[in-house]
Amino acid sequence: MTSSTRPPAGERTITLRHAARDRRYLLRAPRADGDAAIPIVLELHGRGIDPVAFDRWTRFGGLADRFGFALALPYAVGEVWADGRWPEADRGAPDDVGFLLAVVEDAATRLPIDRERVYVVGMSNGATMAGRMACEHAELFAGVAQVAGTVAVGVAERSRPGVPLPILSIHGTADRFQPYEGGQAQGLLARLLLRQRAGPGLGVDAWAEFWTGVNDAAHGPEVESLAPDTTIRRWRGASPASDVAFVRIDGGGHTWPGNPLWTPRFLGRTSRSFDASWFIWEFFAAHRRSSATADR
Repeated sequence: MTSSTRPPAGERTITLRHAARDRRYLLRAPRADGDAAIPIVLELHGRGIDPVAFDRWTRFGGLADRFGFALALPYAVGEVWADGRWPEADRGAPDDVGFLLAVVEDAATRLPIDRERVYVVGMSNGATMAGRMACEHAELFAGVAQVAGTVAVGVAERSRPGVPLPILSIHGTADRFQPYEGGQAQGLLARLLLRQRAGPGLGVDAWAEFWTGVNDAAHGPEVESLAPDTTIRRWRGASPASDVAFVRIDGGGHTWPGNPLWTPRFLGRTSRSFDASWFIWEFFAAHRRSSATADR
């Protein structure tokens, strides 16, 4: 898929000059409701797919219209985010962390954004980019959700957020591109399909341990079956700011659960019994940054 996919009606393409580059993002605004402040979700596409095509998988655009939040869909340069898994390449890579912060600031000049309800969601390379934002700028977000990705090992090693941050992870156990156990892409096909093999990502269980420690989420895990192939583990702390939720899709591939569209077989199985998008929005809607900073 290419970045030439036409955006749907109601979305504006915005060009930002950032770090000597022209960068683009799409901004979808809900129907006006006076001057009421509205949440915003940053939706980060995966490697090799543009944000318009990615939103057809997630259907967050429809959720934004229904529930009245703004949706920002940034474009990565070359459809690859500098998520920290390419340390040498990152030295000359675009400043994606700064760019995403600039997207929030720019959107806030155009819409009445509620700074206590700024969220980030991503899949694959977009998920690991969301993980980097969570580690490096936890104080700015009210919640982060990831599908098929955790965080670069190097980012986790050098980062220790100073405030709790609600985090939701959704990951398939048969993901060969970002393995559940961590490390690098597995199998010859997965390696051949990647233009440049990424460095190691943290395993799902190690990522859960990281955030239960940061959030002081000592109560848990509470384990619940959400569907025949889907289990969630929840940890809680002194306030909703400490919430940590990790969803395991048994046999799930490098896919977006609930995606109604066709996806290539090499990505693995897509769960149809669990709707990741709906679950993520419910998680976001339950959290505000005011509570996320109250305890520290």
